[in-house]
Amino acid sequence: MEQHILNNNQPVADGDSRFFTAIVNQYCLEFGGCTRYMGIPEYDQVLSRGISKSGLDLHLKIAFPASGAEVFIPLIYFSSIGKHIFKFPAFMHHLEKDEVMDINVAKFLELAVAEVQILYPEWQSIDQALFISHALAIARLKISYKESVEEQFAPVIKRFKAKITGDQLLSNDLVMSWFQQYLKGISDRPSPLFELDEVFQLVSLLGRYKVMEEQELLRCVYLQLKSIAQQEENEAIESLLHQRRLEIKGELFNCTGNYVRSIFNPLQCYFYSTKLLAPPSTAHVFYRYFDQEKVAIKIRPFDLEKDLPMVHQWFHSEHAKAIWKMDWSLKELEHFYRTLLAEGISHSYIGEVNREATFNFEVYWATRDILGDYYDVLLSDYGTHLFIAPTDKQKKFPSLITRSIVEWLFMQPEVGRLVGEGAIESRAALMNKVQVGFKLQHIIEMPHKKAYLNFCLREWYWEKFPQNHHHSSNTFIHENT
Repeated sequence: MEQHILNNNQPVADGDSRFFTAIVNQYCLEFGGCTRYMGIPEYDQVLSRGISKSGLDLHLKIAFPASGAEVFIPLIYFSSIGKHIFKFPAFMHHLEKDEVMDINVAKFLELAVAEVQILYPEWQSIDQALFISHALAIARLKISYKESVEEQFAPVIKRFKAKITGDQLLSNDLVMSWFQQYLKGISDRPSPLFELDEVFQLVSLLGRYKVMEEQELLRCVYLQLKSIAQQEENEAIESLLHQRRLEIKGELFNCTGNYVRSIFNPLQCYFYSTKLLAPPSTAHVFYRYFDQEKVAIKIRPFDLEKDLPMVHQWFHSEHAKAIWKMDWSLKELEHFYRTLLAEGISHSYIGEVNREATFNFEVYWATRDILGDYYDVLLSDYGTHLFIAPTDKQKKFPSLITRSIVEWLFMQPEVGRLVGEGAIESRAALMNKVQVGFKLQHIIEMPHKKAYLNFCLREWYWEKFPQNHHHSSNTFIHENT
């Protein structure tokens, strides 16, 4: 098997796709650098030709800056816990040459080894063949374990697949009831934390076969562990639930010795807002009319085809270039949005003032954002980046815009606190936030700016606007109602 895979001149055989899948998933788990990529680009013809061959709308993009390349793999199923399913062949986009080529397992591992040797300079003297042979051995173990779990739960999957009928709610109730009993059995074992690998494998299995959404199952796992922690005063489980990142032992290349990697905690999904970060359509999500100012504000998710040329023009205005530094080409901006909108960790929205598109903002999940590295982040923290396009004061309405955004975000139950990092020189923007209830904290030094950390709680917002307290469950608000 290894000799066949190591031959770069041959395509990946069908049987080898299991190895390719196992290696990609383990590499992304341990070393990151991967994001989803949505659709076929309009402004990058070379990449468009490569992506259009797969016939799929979603790809996993893995960056290999050490080699000046990106790898795109057609994505059949995206897993919240990193157990993705792919369609092969994969292809590499060489950025400097601007050309694409199909790649196999061996080429992928060459790129991966070059990348990790930059990360761990002490590995540079190790022969590449050792890395590759060890990675294939790890892949074999991962495949064996995955198949054993699938065999163990095959009767359950078959039973639920047979029961999924037109009454999806009833089916979901049956699945959730069974899953809760399964988790209870796990929790009765001496060390339930050590069983999480099996639990996560089952979550992925149920998700992949469309028995139940992974995020719903992960929320159930979180609640079960939370219950155990409270009943038994189990500090280890309580600590696990509050950890932003988990440390795992590296496996893919541990032929070099032991190494530890940090991954985001999958149980954070309990605080994930699908409505904010992965809206199902581009329909309007918020409307408000302010009587006194005669201003109507609407918010809708970003529409790539409709909005890309518009925001490209916005970001090339002088005031945008100085602050946002996103005056990129259409090709670069398209890549940014095709990744951002697909990845689901932040999402872009367009705001309309009196039916005219006027502002753009991104909602981000702070625990998965760079900001989370600079303060004691809570898993229910959400933030925004706001850009208002007009410079004409008759069209800007910054206070009403900010109030509308805050109002809408606090309607979402997953949002516990709003956070921000306003550049210290952006005094007007900071004072606008203060006026709607934000409180400035200390200054933080981020790689690209010095900023005031700022927070807003629902209570602070309602103190400023008590008339809005009773509208927290209603998306459509009229100022006088």
